[in-house]
Amino acid sequence: MAQIALSISFFLSVILAILSQLQSRKRDDLRAVQACHANPTSRLGGLAVALGLIVAWLVFPVAQSTLLVGLILCALPVFAAGLGEDAGWPVAPIWRLVASVCSSFLVIMVFDAAISRMGVAPLDGIFALPLPSLFLTALVLTGVTQAFNMVDGLHGLCGFASLITGGALALIGMKSGQDQAVQALWIVMAAVGGFLLVNFPRGLLFLGDAGAYLTGFVLACIAVKMLQEQPDLSPWAVVLVFFWPLADMVFAVARRMGRRRSAFRADKMHGHHVVLRSLEILGLGKKRGAVSNPLATLILLPAMIAPAALGVVFWNQNGRACALVVAAMICFVLAYRSLVAAAKRRRFRTIGGAGREALKQNTKLGRFSL
Repeated sequence: MAQIALSISFFLSVILAILSQLQSRKRDDLRAVQACHANPTSRLGGLAVALGLIVAWLVFPVAQSTLLVGLILCALPVFAAGLGEDAGWPVAPIWRLVASVCSSFLVIMVFDAAISRMGVAPLDGIFALPLPSLFLTALVLTGVTQAFNMVDGLHGLCGFASLITGGALALIGMKSGQDQAVQALWIVMAAVGGFLLVNFPRGLLFLGDAGAYLTGFVLACIAVKMLQEQPDLSPWAVVLVFFWPLADMVFAVARRMGRRRSAFRADKMHGHHVVLRSLEILGLGKKRGAVSNPLATLILLPAMIAPAALGVVFWNQNGRACALVVAAMICFVLAYRSLVAAAKRRRFRTIGGAGREALKQNTKLGRFSL
């Protein structure tokens, strides 16, 4: 069934890429603050992923597809909100967040999904209660959904993040005997893989908000069900599996709020933006985006794979997984700040005297502006 999902997603992605010029004229994404591409490109790749999932479900035995079809139906609110934005009908970030919360509560009601433990003794007693558990579950589902959309900034980045996350969860599922979750994960990965063949490395079609929301939401829901059904699975191991999108989102929100900006205000200071801009400053330049964009994605792959692999290895060792999450977050922050500092020093050396003086005196120019 995974082959069907991959094939449908791939062929529809090709069709959408061919027709992308018709849709891309309706919106001017090149003016977006966070844009990293040079040519107008369709953002309807999420349709290809969604159709791949739906067709795979239609031909899959009903008894084994309950989880997948339920998740697809619950994802409709956030998928529709993202699709509207992708198709050129602006949907404010706050309303997309509301749609994400609605989808999260649908999963909680339909599947009785709940996170009732954190692997930390004082907190476990709190989250064992219904209301705290409900709040935590909705927060996790909504947060992961938004996180995947935030990392969808380079060719292939969100697609690879989805494959890495899905693959790690599937390995954990095979170790813990959760066959239904593993089957659903293979189909999700196949649908994303079909799109990725068109998206990477040239960026002929983008996943869009709908696709990023859909993949992040479905993967988060499956992870929650796995936690609920397997008591030995460490919540911190699951955090490691989702580490890159979550770390990037948490750091971005903290950075914006620290500068007294709205958490919803887009910028070009995400981890992938910093890597891309560093490549440009260190030699590739902005005119070689066709090289620097996919190259930045490849550079980030080890940073996404490493914590996910650790999550698989320590899937049932809560203490070690928790310590690794803390260590990984420290490494993330240090690497981010070191890369920004190195790029600023290189930029400082390559500009003229007047520019250097401006960097010293003007705080806005002095920041690592992307």
